[in-house]
Amino acid sequence: MGKKEKPSRHIKCEIRFDNNPLAIYRPGDAVTGFVELTLLKNKKFRGICLRINGFASTYWGSKVKNGSTNYKKRNISFKGREDYFNTISYLVGSDVGNPLEIVAGSYSYPFSVVIPANAPASMEGTFGHIRYMIQLTLERPWKHDIVNTAPFTVRVDSDLNLLAETLSLPTKAETVSCFYFGLTEPLVVTATTPRSGYAPGEVIEMVMHVNNQSIVDIRTILVKLQRVDTFISQVPWVDKKVEYTVLEERYTGKISRRHNARFEENILIGAGTPSNDSLCRIVYTQYEIEIVVHPSRSRKRPTLRLPIVLGTEGLTSSNLNPEAIIEKQRLAMADFRPPSAPPAQMATSEAMAIPPPPYTDLPQNSVSTFQSYSLEGPAENECAKGSEPYTPRDY
Repeated sequence: MGKKEKPSRHIKCEIRFDNNPLAIYRPGDAVTGFVELTLLKNKKFRGICLRINGFASTYWGSKVKNGSTNYKKRNISFKGREDYFNTISYLVGSDVGNPLEIVAGSYSYPFSVVIPANAPASMEGTFGHIRYMIQLTLERPWKHDIVNTAPFTVRVDSDLNLLAETLSLPTKAETVSCFYFGLTEPLVVTATTPRSGYAPGEVIEMVMHVNNQSIVDIRTILVKLQRVDTFISQVPWVDKKVEYTVLEERYTGKISRRHNARFEENILIGAGTPSNDSLCRIVYTQYEIEIVVHPSRSRKRPTLRLPIVLGTEGLTSSNLNPEAIIEKQRLAMADFRPPSAPPAQMATSEAMAIPPPPYTDLPQNSVSTFQSYSLEGPAENECAKGSEPYTPRDY
């Protein structure tokens, strides 16, 4: 691919998908359509190449020591790639042939490809992505190539009932902390959920017990539902980057020394990419509830993590009647507070705010903060001239 330049004003190209204006597909689907090429004047091309591919890519830069005895650091580019399918066909000419003159006019070229059954879902992150694209390249002699790209989105269905035996089990996490070099009684924080598998529209009912027998007050406890994206490099060696995206966070009230407390948090699950840690070896997505304790007069930050699996179809054994589901969603929405809100007092059954409208009446992502706190990484330009910036469609 040559240096980018503005598309020629004598060449127009449009890539269309058959009966799928949103270009959203699932593994196993056939992606069909056609390329419309219009030349306003005669043009010479070495070849017209159509490429359809799906791939995962990771990339970031880091400074590492230059040798074991040299303290100077050098910049290293970490990269990884995994291809799922890659078809290349020349509609006109070839990559090594003589230039051919194409007369002015309109030309239509059909295309078709089947997405593999084990292809992962489309995904975009700071340190990598999973993308699916159709690319038409007009290879010109003695000039830069003209490239037009049309992305399409792959969604993956995830039925949690296939792992019901595991995902329906309760989860539990506990941390025991002592302050002042262990000279005080411990602080014990325990968190539980009734199961680990959830689908959009369901509510995580988390219960947290705090046994503070220490002489340190707990200023607040932060509860976060977050997506964890992991990116793995292959060259120059295997390394890993992790990006955390906060979907929702809550703050508890103060817990005084020598006191116990119990908190109940109802967290509504919004739409999102399903958990995936098996379809792609270099990019995968997980979810978790992270609980961070903020004591007064101490730098310690005791932390708990509860793993959560997000699917597209919930556990059948956990389904409730519609009225109960709506009531749980109302409670979860009533508990939702943005990160900028001041720490709230402990929730009690006597003091309950007026619930907002049900989840089904709200915008898709209205219950999430989507706050990301990873470091900014270098961008990789997979789209060439004549193409729009790539943005996969949400679930």
